[in-house]
Amino acid sequence: MQLLPPLPESLLPSLNAGKNLLAFSGGIDSSALFFILLANKIPFEVAHVNYQTRPKSNEETKHVQNLCKIHKIPCHVFTCKLQKGNFEHRARMVRYAFFARILRQRDLQILLSAHQLNDRLEWLLMRLIQGGGTISLAGFSQRESWHDWELIRPLSELTKSDLQGFLDANSLPYYEDESNLNPQFLRNQIRHNFSNPLLELGANGIRNSLDFLETDAKILQGENPKRFNQLWRIDRIKTPSPMAVVDKILKRQGVLMSKAQRDSLTCKDGVIANKFAIGWHDEFVGIAPYVNEKMTKDFKEACRKAKIPPLLRPYMYKANITPELLVHKL
Repeated sequence: MQLLPPLPESLLPSLNAGKNLLAFSGGIDSSALFFILLANKIPFEVAHVNYQTRPKSNEETKHVQNLCKIHKIPCHVFTCKLQKGNFEHRARMVRYAFFARILRQRDLQILLSAHQLNDRLEWLLMRLIQGGGTISLAGFSQRESWHDWELIRPLSELTKSDLQGFLDANSLPYYEDESNLNPQFLRNQIRHNFSNPLLELGANGIRNSLDFLETDAKILQGENPKRFNQLWRIDRIKTPSPMAVVDKILKRQGVLMSKAQRDSLTCKDGVIANKFAIGWHDEFVGIAPYVNEKMTKDFKEACRKAKIPPLLRPYMYKANITPELLVHKL
């Protein structure tokens, strides 16, 4: 194939293991990744979500299914109709719940997303406008661990023009989402007025700056939190910015905190969205489902001696998580 974009060498061992699920919309980015994987003989399956939001939605789904049939790729389709209001957030939660289900059912280990350099710059500019610190500005990483599986973005160093050039040079099919041209959306305003012109001026410099920012963000996030059932333990010594990790975990559970909520929970115990309890210990920050559970006297006393935050104790008892698992200095 002409102009075949390279895949990062560091990713090839994981990708070649063949436990891959491609999030495939049929647009430029995911279509490019589809054909790049084929060209590199990397095994994968496809997951496609049809939100039924546009006249072409069903046509695009049929295109995805036919393409997979031609190339003998297992294809999984989920069709849904979401309620109005905060559509992007709802769509993301539905999408990732579907992906997680297919990954589990098919015994797959890697979700492949086609995010590219333009997406990274658009995210940074959006967060710059809306307000965000280093970790928020850095956005997404090329590789992220999601407990039971891993999210990999093989195209994160490439521009959208690189990908479209590859598809056009080889007459490969893709769909254009007309909503990407709607100036009512902030992301589209940023894309057409700022990020695209900036990338034309200096894609290499922007790529390097985003990589440096990502490295700094990883240092601030520290080591990955440990998970005990549905309780996360964030080490306060090894994590310079524990609240950023709290924010990230809650986002994956479908909870978006406001600045006021983040400020109110910084170094303070509390409940968010009536769903999750956050507790601060000298050694760690804990996040657990907010539940009411009758506990034994002995368990209460063990938690008191270990200084376990009270809001975490009911879930710990329910999930049979002892204080010794969380506190190292007992």
